[in-house]
Amino acid sequence: MKIISILLVLLFSVPALAKKPIRVVDIGVIGLASHDLFQWNAETRENDENGRFDLSTIFDYANGTRIYQGGNPKNSSNAAVYSITQNLISFYVGKKTTLLMSREVSEAQAHTIARQQTLEFFIGMVKESYERFTNKRFPNYALALPVNDDEQAVMRALHDILPGEINVNRNLTQSKLQVTDFKLAINQLSPTEMLQNVRFFDGAYDEEYLHVVIPGFPDPQIINLKEIDQTFIAEQTNYNLDNMLRELHVYGKFPFFGNLVEFTSFGYHLENLFAKGICNKYADGSVNPWSTLSIACY
Repeated sequence: MKIISILLVLLFSVPALAKKPIRVVDIGVIGLASHDLFQWNAETRENDENGRFDLSTIFDYANGTRIYQGGNPKNSSNAAVYSITQNLISFYVGKKTTLLMSREVSEAQAHTIARQQTLEFFIGMVKESYERFTNKRFPNYALALPVNDDEQAVMRALHDILPGEINVNRNLTQSKLQVTDFKLAINQLSPTEMLQNVRFFDGAYDEEYLHVVIPGFPDPQIINLKEIDQTFIAEQTNYNLDNMLRELHVYGKFPFFGNLVEFTSFGYHLENLFAKGICNKYADGSVNPWSTLSIACY
């Protein structure tokens, strides 16, 4: 009877422990989050971003002159990230317009409040996507340390999850959108398209990412994302991309139990990264004026 009781408990616990499917929206949210935390400078071999969630990649790029275009052109690198970026801009514009219509605040005050509210909204999105990505609760602590190359390496290894194609519905017909096609990157996806599931971790980059065409004059450039990630990880960390992908392959084989943070040898870096991202002060000790989070940083 005792064994039967234990089996019944396990059986009814499975739905709660089962890994949630990862969606296209999560690809966009985590992709934009990585842009907000990292901007790798290949020449200086340093991170040009500040390692904190403040949406500087949208609001501060080019001294704030490209807010309505999405800020950094990287935010238009694929349809999923582009769609999240545009949703945030629309949210910001709506909040700012409402504030200005009240005639109780100045233009600068309206911008500050609207940006803070947009960041708060985005962090809520990040928490949801993080939990689907990792099958683990979002960290309830914040770290005041700067982000590091190990954390960027883990984000690069998670390119395993990137879909080469997603389904789109246009003109009453369903078709495939190649995510790496630069001509289709500026493409606002519908809620239904954003909520579709992507293939779970399998330890392999989709074929499309092995020959990505980058527009250029006079000739376009073809890059292999896996090779780029492999080089970065080998040169900047003690990790090996192939080994990381093997761990993700094994992780993906278990549909019910375990979380990415504790199952893999490198997952803890991911938790640390997001704990740093939500810190309300920068690594130099200055206050992040855009964060409304009250969680203490250590």
